[in-house]
Formats: sequence, C-alpha cells, structure tokens
Amino acid sequence: AVRIRRTTTNNNMGFLTSMDDSIGKSFIGRFFKFEEKGASFSTEVAGATATFLTMAYILAVNPRILADSGGPCVPNEEDGGIDGPEYGNCLMEINRQYVTATAIGSMVGCL
Repeated sequence: AVRIRRTTTNNNMGFLTSMDDSIGKSFIGRFFKFEEKGASFSTEVAGATATFLTMAYILAVNPRILADSGGPCVPNEEDGGIDGPEYGNCLMEINRQYVTATAIGSMVGCL
C-alpha cells in the first residue's frame, strides 16, 4: 500500500513565514517597522484586503439604501407618483450624489 502524505498546509505556512521574514528584513519591512510593531506582511495584506472589500461593499450598498428612502425627492401625483419618470430621475440623481458623498466621507474618515 502506498501512503500519500499531504503537506501542502505546512509548505504554504513555510512559504508565508519565509516571505514574511524576507520582507520584514527588506527596506519595506524596515520602513513600515513590521518587527517593532509585531506585524507581518501577510497579516497587513489580509487586513488591507478586508478593508478594501468592506469599503467597496459600503460604496455600493450605502447610497442605494439612502436613495431608496426617497431623500429630498417628492413624487408628483400628476406625473405618476412614485412610478413617474420625474421621481425616478430624481432618485437616480440623488443616488449619484450619495455615492460621491459616501466616497468623500470614507476618504476623510481614512485620513
């Protein structure tokens, strides 16, 4: 019987540890003071990825939620109420404005 050993997890962890050590000793690691802060390149990349995905989700969803509330748009009963083109155009415009406001607010919050 032939036994197959699975060591992919150990090899991947060895690779990450080796990469973290190499980058930690490089100019990048010294510049960002990974060793002094107890950080590593792989954890910083994971954190940056999580932050990016969260912000991308917020930028996509938050303006839509705010626009669905109607914002300052007032439906005109003579134009079809909430199903009228004027109200729909107002919602699309307010959605664009909310995207811009959310992006600017996120940028200011990151500073």
